[in-house]
Amino acid sequence: MSARRSRVVGGIAALPAIALAVASLWWSAGAIRGNGLWPPDDVTLSEAIATRNNAEALRLIALGANPNVPSRVRDGMLTYGYDVTMRPLEAAVGAQREDSLRLLLEHGAKPGMTDEWGVTPLDLARKRGFDDLAAVIERHL
Repeated sequence: MSARRSRVVGGIAALPAIALAVASLWWSAGAIRGNGLWPPDDVTLSEAIATRNNAEALRLIALGANPNVPSRVRDGMLTYGYDVTMRPLEAAVGAQREDSLRLLLEHGAKPGMTDEWGVTPLDLARKRGFDDLAAVIERHL
């Protein structure tokens, strides 16, 4: 009875290892097909800036993302209740990120471009009272 009990306890103890092995196989099979356990995340450059993720912003720029092209920012990142489309510089001003603003300007963002209402990132920074951001933008005009 003791040997049988020992095998049962050993089998139960091995269940987490078996579950991890199955998950690993599933992950590997998904990676071979081009998708893992989760679908790929379609983060835009504007979203990376809005979420204060400069590492992701640099990765996207290195992959060819244009810092002058408007892109989607999903609900909850800068706004609540709706998605918006904006240029990365506008996202940097909206998120009050001087470091992100400098990063974009160093990588070719054009601060004189206007949005659909004719507003520039400098106009936006001034309107919101972000004088430090406005000063950075002014130095790049």
